[in-house]
Amino acid sequence: MSLKLATKLDLDEIKQELHASIQKGFCKNSYSFEINLIYKVIHEYSNYENLQWSIYSQEKKVFMRKLKSLLIEISNLDRSLTWDCLSVLSRYKNIYKERNELQIKYIRSN
Repeated sequence: MSLKLATKLDLDEIKQELHASIQKGFCKNSYSFEINLIYKVIHEYSNYENLQWSIYSQEKKVFMRKLKSLLIEISNLDRSLTWDCLSVLSRYKNIYKERNELQIKYIRSN
């Protein structure tokens, strides 16, 4: 159960989609374009959405290793995203505890 990018991924096309979304006002956060791009890739062009609850149930060390691996794949697509990938990794590290607790409370209890 590893986090993986979609096999056919065109980063330039994804960038164009994101630019269009921003211009239409669909993206109303204060993140940089690069951070929004990384989140878009994670949530729309990887298996993260399908696996998120199962990976949050794992030990933090295992979770971080899987997420880091995915972010390395993203940074390999465009080396200029490396520092932003580190910022995203830091954010997910901060929300791990909260999501893990939710997973324990609502998913494992059923």
